[in-house]
Amino acid sequence: MDDDDTECVFCDLPSCDDDRRNNIVVRSEHTYVLLNNMPYNPGHVMILPYEHTGRFYTLAENILVDYMKTTQTVINVIEESLAPDGFNIGFNVGAAGGASVTDHLHMHIIPRWESDTSFTPLIANTAIVEEAVDETYERLCQELIDLSVTHVRDENGAVEIIHE
Repeated sequence: MDDDDTECVFCDLPSCDDDRRNNIVVRSEHTYVLLNNMPYNPGHVMILPYEHTGRFYTLAENILVDYMKTTQTVINVIEESLAPDGFNIGFNVGAAGGASVTDHLHMHIIPRWESDTSFTPLIANTAIVEEAVDETYERLCQELIDLSVTHVRDENGAVEIIHE
């Protein structure tokens, strides 16, 4: 399927007026961070480019740099606010690679704790949730603000990152 021949939830979400309701935690110039609606662990987020593509190699250098800087910030925020023991970080590309949405790249960041289960449930679509998504949203947003690397968009919106 051609990347431009379909409607895409990941393209539509950022254009909605309610980041809070849509679980968009933070935005940067070229990417946004979305709390996973079916998290494996608290703090499970996805980082997405605004650009609609299912092919990592098509992203321009400026988008890649923004993507990775946003990833650094989000990992720091999760470490500070949730104190995980480790992370699973990665892309599922294409249906054979495990992607449920195949035409819009998204990187998963999944906080892990020594006491949680093995990696097997993560690849077997098993959810392990110990904190409500709304609680996690508030914790991550507050930590972004506390780190002073961001600017609040509005009362109901995501936090905005400005990479220098």
